[in-house]
Amino acid sequence: MLALSRLCLLAALALCLAACARPRPDLWAKQAEAASVAYEQARYADADAALRSALREAERFGPDDPRVASTLKSLATLYYSEGRYDEAAPLQRRAQAIDEEVRRAKEASVPDMLSSLAALYVRQGRYADAERIFKRAVIEWERALGPDHARVAGALNVVAEVYRVQGKDADAAALFERALGILERAFGPDSPGLAKNLQSLARVDVRLGKYQEAEALFKRLLAIRERALGPDDPGLAETLEDYASLLRKMDRAAEAGELDARAKAVRTR
Repeated sequence: MLALSRLCLLAALALCLAACARPRPDLWAKQAEAASVAYEQARYADADAALRSALREAERFGPDDPRVASTLKSLATLYYSEGRYDEAAPLQRRAQAIDEEVRRAKEASVPDMLSSLAALYVRQGRYADAERIFKRAVIEWERALGPDHARVAGALNVVAEVYRVQGKDADAAALFERALGILERAFGPDSPGLAKNLQSLARVDVRLGKYQEAEALFKRLLAIRERALGPDDPGLAETLEDYASLLRKMDRAAEAGELDARAKAVRTR
């Protein structure tokens, strides 16, 4: 019975602590307002104490919550007015870092939403609309993350694929190539992460009649798949078959037959 009572007490305390730790927007707002009133009345010590309380409440929402930045800036302003520059500066820097993080998060959400809308248009066969929206997503990714970020490369690949479906092979190739350059700089020229991009670009080059360029890409793709992904990688057989198809277009049937045999061996393992 005693053990059960103790357990109930501990459970009640745990619930109480959880409730106490829960963020309270009203408490933060109340302390921030009290600090503002105290500051206007030149009661700087009271303003300091109220802002410290407000900061503790704000941090319950998370270290990067906008309320934290707002409170830090108010506290820094108070310290500047008192000539406490060494204390004010780090608060201002922390607030600025939070503002930057919030801004980046907001900017990053825009291309995500655009990409979702464009993907819907693709499923509906509305390729012109999808192309237009995906282009906007690329611009937003570049603005949020920089032109050489892997997410930008991913968005470029999607736009290129929309071009390819519409038969705009030259436009598709240009974007596949641009995306490949970004991925090479991000991950290195021999990264397995380049495989899909290399394959897409090679296939479009074949359709454009750029056989030499396509062959160089297929050779590079085979090397990456064999070295990094292993001889049993399912994509290896597909690449061998694509390369064999290209060699037949180049009147190199004997070499194509060898690649087909290799592809068959991979598929039957």
